[in-house]
Amino acid sequence: MKKNYIQNVIIHVPDSMDFHAFSDKINEFHIEVIERKLQSSNLTTREKAAVIDKILENLKLREQDGMIQ
Repeated sequence: MKKNYIQNVIIHVPDSMDFHAFSDKINEFHIEVIERKLQSSNLTTREKAAVIDKILENLKLREQDGMIQ
């Protein structure tokens, strides 16, 4: 039997929503996920630092006008 998995996520945002408040919550969530994944990995401290550097590098490459695309 096939295991269930998420195929698609749709976020509905009201027109009057404060995106800064929403983005702070999303940022905190992502930080917690990354931290949990790194803690549960068998990576060395140096390898964990390299992963974080790659994440930051990727975010900087996707940034345009102060917003990450």
